Amino acid sequence: MRRTDRPDDQKALGDVRRAMALAMSITMLIAALLAWWFASDSTGTFVAAACGRIGLVLGALWLAWPSLKRPAKWLPASAPVIGVIALVVLAAQPRLIIPAIPIVGGLITVSALARAFRRK
Repeated sequence: MRRTDRPDDQKALGDVRRAMALAMSITMLIAALLAWWFASDSTGTFVAAACGRIGLVLGALWLAWPSLKRPAKWLPASAPVIGVIALVVLAAQPRLIIPAIPIVGGLITVSALARAFRRK
C-alpha cells in the first residue's frame, strides 16, 4: 500500500504554492502599474487600486509562508475566532473600536488562562 501524503510531497506542494503566490503578486503589481499609467478614467484608478492591494497582500503571504505552516503555540486556539468576530463587529460598527480592543484582549486572556488551568 502506497501513501501519497508523505512529508516530502507536502513540502514540495508548499514550495509550489509559495512560488505561485509570488508570481501572482508580481503579476498583480504589474497590472496595477499598467492600469495606473494607461487608464485615465475612474475605472482605471479603481482597477489599479484593487490590483495593487491584492498584489501587496499576496506579497505579504509569500513573505509569511514559512511561518504559516506551523501554528503559534503561545496563541490560544480561540484567539482567531475571537479576532474574526471582532473584525465582523468592527466592519459593521467602526465606532466600537474603543470598547472592542479591551474586550478582545480580555477574552483572549481568559481563554489563555482557561487553557493554562486545564493543562494542570
